[in-house]
Amino acid sequence: MNNSFWIPSTGIELEDLANVLAGNPREAKDLIKCHAWFGDFFGGHLGKVQANVSIIKGKPCLLSDALVGICYQSGLVRRIQVMESNSDFCTMEAERNDEPIGTVHRFTFTIEMARQMNLVKASWLTQRENMLKKRARSFICREVFAEAVSGLYTIDEIADHSNLSDQQHEELVARSLGYDDGLNTKQPSYPTNRPQSRAPTSAPYQKKVTSRPPQPVDPVEPVDLPEPPQLKAEPLYEFANESDFWAIVDDHNISVEEVNSVAKRQGEQIADMTPDELEAFFYKYVIHRTVRQSWSHVEQWWKDPRQDFILKTHDAMALEYPIIADAPPAFYGPRLHEPAFVEALRQSCSMDEKHKAECQRVIRYMRSDDWSKYYELVELAKT
Repeated sequence: MNNSFWIPSTGIELEDLANVLAGNPREAKDLIKCHAWFGDFFGGHLGKVQANVSIIKGKPCLLSDALVGICYQSGLVRRIQVMESNSDFCTMEAERNDEPIGTVHRFTFTIEMARQMNLVKASWLTQRENMLKKRARSFICREVFAEAVSGLYTIDEIADHSNLSDQQHEELVARSLGYDDGLNTKQPSYPTNRPQSRAPTSAPYQKKVTSRPPQPVDPVEPVDLPEPPQLKAEPLYEFANESDFWAIVDDHNISVEEVNSVAKRQGEQIADMTPDELEAFFYKYVIHRTVRQSWSHVEQWWKDPRQDFILKTHDAMALEYPIIADAPPAFYGPRLHEPAFVEALRQSCSMDEKHKAECQRVIRYMRSDDWSKYYELVELAKT
């Protein structure tokens, strides 16, 4: 008998829980399918299935961390370990329990290999070391523990080997890095051919490994922290008229000259704007220093074909909002126009370092229009 609310015992419970976790009936149906395919690997826990699995064009795919976990659960693994990793290469080693001690499988994936395979896109500019590590990890799992993960593919592999737009690719990468971006509603084509890459070689182990092999880590579950019912959920500011707009500008310590300069560049007349237009203009063009002070800002910069421009803008945004330094631009870029998300982001960056992990979790999983998350962070800052 299980004691977890998120482990269904019957088909009816599974359907009910899927509807609780999913955003719409289609996502609930996909979540039920994911549970049928992979539920056993996660102890039947529906929240863990949701956090680790996606369906893309009817094909289930996993986070690379989950692939490692499945290998460990098979009982075949003595060791899967990152030996060395940087922005140029990642070297992995693995050992099987059914092979003589000292038989080591080693594989190195390099940035040159990634370029030859035409994998290097915008996400590789900001997450290069992570992307190399994920590629090396999934490859060594498949080659060394084929019977455990045969036929299973990672989100990264689908993203890198499908004919996708830059936006679709970035969204998949965001998902693979743990930034849930509603990928089930934007499904790219599943790759029909596996990438061909150099197989790992087996050789006698030359040195003693004293570190404990890394163990699979349970992902952060968005259901762990329920929203306190007493939290407010209304917007922080009311843009009722032009006077309110200028008062909010002053509250954010932004100069009138800068705002007028932005309005002139955009061809806007603040005095003629409706309340909704004032709010949209403030959060779209005024509040972000990077946008406000840039003369080369592109409306949807995270989709720009110039990879160096995306990287430069990301670096500026990360300097302004350090908590998103490791987040893919396709995750946070579209949300920078949403008042609730922006204020939650600003609140996170003003908080004590001890709250960083929780702030990242809130930012990662919040709906971009959910004001209660901003107030949740305000309460957290008091502890």
